[in-house]
Amino acid sequence: MTKKQFVCTACGFIGQPITITKGSLALEIVLWLAFLVPGIIYSIWRLTTRYKACPVCKKEAMIPADTPIGQKLVSEVIQNESSSK
Repeated sequence: MTKKQFVCTACGFIGQPITITKGSLALEIVLWLAFLVPGIIYSIWRLTTRYKACPVCKKEAMIPADTPIGQKLVSEVIQNESSSK
């Protein structure tokens, strides 16, 4: 089974997005060890701010390649790559 492909609308990368979690893991651990309630609040905030992003430009601009806009972007990226060779 192949994974669904995505295309970045910002930089044209074609592939799989990565998950980015805002904040700092080290700060989260310190808050959990030193202060329980702020640690819980910080952990909840970090979990709710996760997003799928482009591994190249780190922007939240990845769309499925099998959508109409995604297909158009993929064809443009392929056309630009072939014309630059």
